[in-house]
Amino acid sequence: MSRSVLEGIKVLDLTQFESGTVCTETLAWMGAEVLKVERPRTGEAGRYSVEEPGVDTYGFIILNANKKSITLNLKSEKGKEILWQLIDKVDVFIENMGPGSIERLGFGYEAVSRRNPRIVYAQIKGFGTDGPYRDYPAFDPIAQAVGGSASMTGEPDGPPMQPGPNLADSGAGYLTALSIVGALYQRYSTGKGQHIEVAMQDVVIGFCRSAWEQHYRNNQAAPRVGNGMPLEPVAPANMYPCKPGGPNDYVHIYCSRHPGSHHWRTLCKIIGHPEAADDPRFATPRSRYLHRHEIDAMISNWTRQYTKFEAMEILAKADIPAGAVLDTMDITNDPYLRKRGIMAEIEHPQRGKMLIPGFAPKMSGNQVRITCSPGLGEHNEEIYRGLLAISQEEYRRLQEEGVI
Repeated sequence: MSRSVLEGIKVLDLTQFESGTVCTETLAWMGAEVLKVERPRTGEAGRYSVEEPGVDTYGFIILNANKKSITLNLKSEKGKEILWQLIDKVDVFIENMGPGSIERLGFGYEAVSRRNPRIVYAQIKGFGTDGPYRDYPAFDPIAQAVGGSASMTGEPDGPPMQPGPNLADSGAGYLTALSIVGALYQRYSTGKGQHIEVAMQDVVIGFCRSAWEQHYRNNQAAPRVGNGMPLEPVAPANMYPCKPGGPNDYVHIYCSRHPGSHHWRTLCKIIGHPEAADDPRFATPRSRYLHRHEIDAMISNWTRQYTKFEAMEILAKADIPAGAVLDTMDITNDPYLRKRGIMAEIEHPQRGKMLIPGFAPKMSGNQVRITCSPGLGEHNEEIYRGLLAISQEEYRRLQEEGVI
């Protein structure tokens, strides 16, 4: 039995930064052999920094686990010839270069699919390539702005805010990986590959889909609600301070707005205000929202007596939705998340031991151990001498000429 769900699948990875690298890392974590094509000497744009030239950045390490690195100069004719040879051998081709870049190199979808009709060809762009913004550059904050998430994030009386997670970048990567797996499955029945295009703007719009309930209910743009619930004004639904009072010492508490919910009455008992459950001012979720400042004060007086972990435990055990605000330090040091593999330990030759976010899905048929990101060109000899059967003499010449 195969020890991974994508065993035998070869991916030609021409991606950089986050969206594309998340996609190919996800495929690698499912067992695909990912051949990361990088520039000789300098690598992909995210590998090194000005401050630490020649040392892999933490970002590169986190986004490129389980891959193989080969170097190739795609601006040279010999480099292009070798890329065509690789295209003959792989199942998936993916790129996230700037608008039109891959086409100018001569490796657009039409050309690649003519050469290898079975290939699944995937592209991640900021905007749809058939739209008015197709030539515009885009990074995660740009896509979040044009995709709607920034308009809903922040305090009601404040400006739009950029959400903390890179929803556009990583979201596009995950959705592209899912699409690639679907295309590979379809290929079993059709024998043909296909073209996949994922636009980051489109991905963010998809993440924001629930906001359209508010949009249609009020016939206006979905508002910013701070720490509240986006679908309807409701209280309590906020971040509440805990001891010892650090920047992330908060617990989020939410009482359901649905009729018959016991959350509010139970919370009143726990925080020492059972009378509030029968106060007419707090009779409905909407009326509680109108008096939310009084409610928040009562809850805050209680939460300040506990750490965020203690408050979460007390409330959650009483079936009240509550979540401690965990920062990256909390998550890194969580022994359960380490045991589960969500925080996976790797050892990098330059950085030493590190814990990085791992593969979230747990699949009984996928037993892939997370390994460190590759050194620049670490797998040149394996791929060029092995997969492409290039002679030792030719291999040395390619090195000397700067092709690889």
